Amino acid sequence: EMTDAAFDAVMSVNLLGTRRLIDAAVPTLLANGGYGRIVAIASAAGQLGLRHLAAYSAAKHAVVGLIRGVAMDLAETNVTANAVSPGSTRTAMLDASAVLYGLPSAESFGEQQPMGRLLEPSEQAAMIAWLCSPHSSAITGANLAVDGGMTVN
Repeated sequence: EMTDAAFDAVMSVNLLGTRRLIDAAVPTLLANGGYGRIVAIASAAGQLGLRHLAAYSAAKHAVVGLIRGVAMDLAETNVTANAVSPGSTRTAMLDASAVLYGLPSAESFGEQQPMGRLLEPSEQAAMIAWLCSPHSSAITGANLAVDGGMTVN
């Protein structure tokens, strides 16, 4: 069970916070010759739905919808909007999830991924950096799964 206040807090951080950052950035991006990149962090949880994390899964699913709408709104500009959906990545947040699920360590999540290992933050960062580069100019409205194959099925 989750209180409305707890649900609202998860939505505020993960969805409303993303929307507010986009709203603040777009005028500047458009004023700078209409070039820019928006990259939001979604999650494999937004595609899968995870036990004990319904609000988080819903918020991250909504981030993808937000990005797709923003991408369409900006499609005729040189501003792209995409999401990255990390899988189990070596972070303090994943350590907390291991405790939530009663696992011995976060490494257990890596064993469950098709690649058989945890992902590194640098792997997420590499995708984000590429999405921010000129090489990604034709990619907009995408949700790129950097999840070790977690969402393949």
